[in-house]
Amino acid sequence: MKKAVSFFLTFLLAIGCAGCSGTQTSEPAQTPSEPAAPPQSETQSAPQAVTLPQTVLYDEAGIKITATGLSEGSLFGPQIDLVIENGSEAGVTVQSGVCTVNGWVIESTLSQEVLPGKKAETGLTLLQTDLDNAQVETIAQIECELRLIDSANFHTLAESGPIALATDAELPDPYQPEGTELYADEGTRIVALEQADSLMGKSVRLYIENNSGQQRVFTAADVSVDGYMTDGSLYVEIPAGRRAMCDLLLLDSEENSDRLEQMSSLEFTLNSTDPDDFTDRTALGPFTLTF
Repeated sequence: MKKAVSFFLTFLLAIGCAGCSGTQTSEPAQTPSEPAAPPQSETQSAPQAVTLPQTVLYDEAGIKITATGLSEGSLFGPQIDLVIENGSEAGVTVQSGVCTVNGWVIESTLSQEVLPGKKAETGLTLLQTDLDNAQVETIAQIECELRLIDSANFHTLAESGPIALATDAELPDPYQPEGTELYADEGTRIVALEQADSLMGKSVRLYIENNSGQQRVFTAADVSVDGYMTDGSLYVEIPAGRRAMCDLLLLDSEENSDRLEQMSSLEFTLNSTDPDDFTDRTALGPFTLTF
């Protein structure tokens, strides 16, 4: 192998010398070679291009919403391309509710107003950061909720409930995060993962699995760092049979800035609530993490 490399280098040197001397040769000039193809493993890990067939998502009371495809045109992540037709007599604003991709809760954005008798082309964007956290590389199954709001008085006109969509890709095996298991009972599993810096302070990532049989909202309470009460924020709504990556955000302030930087222990509670009945609330914890 070394001999072959040496020979190749010698050959290139000879060509270079010939070019400098101005001697004409019968061989055409060498052109730069194409970049080498990435290793096979990298090629396999690239996101798979998928196709979402045209699907009517909602068609009631003169409002028709159609998904026309899945595109990568959005700055913040892939989007479901939509056409909204308003055949009613009032303006309507369409917004997205809870969305999941391959069983993972993914933050979504959509807010489109459509005047009476008009149409709009828009998109429901799936946040790329959430897809990356859940290690979703290929979108196979999407489930989303839509809310229709009266543009004049902001009253809710209708909620679609979960709408299932499927691309032409096969559903991959779900990512199984490894960390410190905090809770596993009554259909709920909570695992603490890594901590990280945040623009607003510190954050600790949690993996939450909801197999309780009903949709639940998880919020943080009674947060303390090294025994000192701290402002903490977490809110995630997880449908039954779904899972989520979410961050418990520890808010920075003048009083606790140094404490967050040197954090050695974190204590908190998670409240699990029925979004349709806020009296149905269960406190999980308290949990203690040491660093």
